[in-house]
Amino acid sequence: SLAHREGRLAEAEKVYLEILKDRPGLGAVLNALGTVFMDQAQMDKAERTLEKATRLRPPYYPAYYNLAWLKQLKNDHRGAISDYRIILEKQPDFGKAWNNLGTAYRETGDLDKALSCFSKAVEFSPEMPEAWNNLGVAQDEFNMIQNAAKSYKKAIAIRPDYTSAHFNLGISLQKLGRFKEAEDHYKTVLKIKPDDESARFMLQSLGTQETPDAAPPEYIRRVFDGCAGTFEKTLVEGLGYKTPQLLFDLVRPYLSTEMTVLDLGCGTGLGSRFYRPFAKRLIGVDISSKMLEKAAEKKIYDRLEVFDILQHWKFPQKFDLIYSSDVFVYFGNLDPIIRSATSCLNYGGIIAFSVERLDDNNGIGQRLFPCGRYAHSRAYIQGILSRHTFRLIEETEADIRKESGDQVKGLLIVAKKY
Repeated sequence: SLAHREGRLAEAEKVYLEILKDRPGLGAVLNALGTVFMDQAQMDKAERTLEKATRLRPPYYPAYYNLAWLKQLKNDHRGAISDYRIILEKQPDFGKAWNNLGTAYRETGDLDKALSCFSKAVEFSPEMPEAWNNLGVAQDEFNMIQNAAKSYKKAIAIRPDYTSAHFNLGISLQKLGRFKEAEDHYKTVLKIKPDDESARFMLQSLGTQETPDAAPPEYIRRVFDGCAGTFEKTLVEGLGYKTPQLLFDLVRPYLSTEMTVLDLGCGTGLGSRFYRPFAKRLIGVDISSKMLEKAAEKKIYDRLEVFDILQHWKFPQKFDLIYSSDVFVYFGNLDPIIRSATSCLNYGGIIAFSVERLDDNNGIGQRLFPCGRYAHSRAYIQGILSRHTFRLIEETEADIRKESGDQVKGLLIVAKKY
């Protein structure tokens, strides 16, 4: 209706309900009413209404698309996949549905199907910049960096002010060692969105500006919200990520039962299964709500909460153990974190963490690399622990994952509060 198109939702709802009183089987009207409910954030009403349209004989097929989109908004990605499949059987050239189906597959961790769907999306809707951007992200996850860069460029050609595509292209160009081109795209993002902290940070990582003490929370949240669905498959299977297991093996001799344990930057909870048998209470915190949703699916933690590691630490109890895998790499200055950990540990408590190793011949201690992560030297770690009443009890070098086919060198640290 005209009222719907003009955003007069209450009026549109009234019109559609009046029509349905006399003709309750009009699929197009049920579908339209469902979208009005969605626009009013009445998701349960919307779902019931759209399902009515899909149960008609014959079904009103466009309602499957809106129903699938609603399920995605509710994080029911598997339900969305089923509905997108139905509409695509009827309309196989529906590019937007292929794009959304790819997103749903990506959220469930099925990277192969996601890549296939995004490829279909750009085949049938080559004018859709979002599909090209999503295809680039999927290609990037398969380490198809050159192809990803081409896809991002396609998105930008269609929409020159598409900041997400500029940012993603900058990341790909950095991986390819084309730093000046990457710099240009980050600057383009900042020209369009001057407050984009992620682009500013990646620009700083190129070494052309003053190095910040830490990655901004917005950047860390953006990275991990964006990869939550594919995180474990990409990191563990694709990059040989093994830090949680290696760190647990190092700290294992110092564990006892009935410990209060904090998983600092828990992500999807990869390390939780190792520590659960020793924990009376296991708390997981992370800045990414999407990662916490994945961690909750494991049903291992006693509590999960969104948490900014640089803000004031406030917990109802002190801990016997704080462990943190591949988190400190987003912070150059570790002093605030170690200070907070000291205040939240019981006397004799343990902190165990990993860092990327910096071979420091110039006494710098920590350095930000173009990948957007910091590395720390052994001397820096030893010094900061000593300043905050920790005694180093275990330390070892380890290959913690792969990047661009090469092993990333790390340090695994266990220290005791005294």
